[in-house]
Amino acid sequence: MEILQVGAAVAINPLEDQETRTDMQGIPKGAAIAVADLLDHCARIQPGQEVVLLAHLDGLYGGDNLVDETAIAWIQAGVQQRGANASVLWIDEKAKPHAWRLPPVVKAVLASCDVLINHSFDLAFEEMVELKQYLWAHKKLMVRNFATTAPLLCTAWAQTPHELVSEIRYQASLPFKEGLPWQLTDSNGTHLEGTIEPAFNANHPWFKTYTIRREEGGGYRPWPEWVVPPIRLSKTSGTFIFDRMLSWWSRHIGISPYFGKPIRLIIENGRITKIEGADEADALRRFLASMVDRVGDRIYDFSCLHFGVHPQASVGPDQCPSVLYRRLIEHSHTSNIHVHVGGPPPTERYPYWVHCTGDIRSATFRVGDTVVHDRGYLKALDHPAVVALARKYSDRPGLGFEPGSC
Repeated sequence: MEILQVGAAVAINPLEDQETRTDMQGIPKGAAIAVADLLDHCARIQPGQEVVLLAHLDGLYGGDNLVDETAIAWIQAGVQQRGANASVLWIDEKAKPHAWRLPPVVKAVLASCDVLINHSFDLAFEEMVELKQYLWAHKKLMVRNFATTAPLLCTAWAQTPHELVSEIRYQASLPFKEGLPWQLTDSNGTHLEGTIEPAFNANHPWFKTYTIRREEGGGYRPWPEWVVPPIRLSKTSGTFIFDRMLSWWSRHIGISPYFGKPIRLIIENGRITKIEGADEADALRRFLASMVDRVGDRIYDFSCLHFGVHPQASVGPDQCPSVLYRRLIEHSHTSNIHVHVGGPPPTERYPYWVHCTGDIRSATFRVGDTVVHDRGYLKALDHPAVVALARKYSDRPGLGFEPGSC
């Protein structure tokens, strides 16, 4: 296969090996369903579009940016079957902590394509303000595909209809209104109370309301769908106890995304005033202290939470050996509520969003008179519009647990 070297990146010639990439024979039925869902219902690929698939070479050999060539080939073939032009860009640029960048070759690709399907763990929309601003300024569409390997495309998580999960996300967002009181409790000892703030802020120009759908809200669409818009909080006080966090930042804090001992945060009027626990708590305390020079005292803010919307967001070690990715997937489960530990706004000096999370999975969450979660069960799963879509796709993984295999 011809390889084109472009700076720090490697690009596969889109004209090479045409027969192999357009022949979908041999792809397992479940994976074919998943690829079609990604391309037709999320990316919405149209004939004649220029579509680029982005991935990292390190992810083929044990690096954080998990990917395999089979998944990329299946998706590329699916794009071509829809009459679009499909190219693959492999980049080989090591992430530099606190000096992350959007590689120039990726900017060039974004400028010239209609859709970028991103398979990068490092180049995350949430943390990378440069990426977020570029998409916004140039009105580009980036789809982040979390199902980056052939085994992941064969899971119930990837085969759950995007239309269904999108409806869960929309219905789950409806209770959140400015000024409503909220309460979060858990049998682990968590007890928080506060007030809901308006959705819009400068960090999230696409979230002008909590109930906006992805297609209405800008150029970023994750697939499989994963969380409701960030819910802004004020006057928050109480105790929050958690034993896991999102894995993008845990690696930079120097801990596993799953803790040996839980961390206990004491919150007073929207501020973290105490961090208690064992080794993980010590590491978090050191990390937050080290960030004060970069982002200021707002690293101790406690002003945001939200939760997952995917009822099938769980995979086993046999389907995904990477603990970083399993935690990333589990983060999007309907039972998973997470807070932002810190989350100060990015600045010109530090153009990244410090998106550390604390995650719990069996909480009861009340907003006004509405029970959003009941001991980990997302009540939006019972909404008639959600149930109707689950019935529409009765032959696909849906609202209950179903084993995922091709």
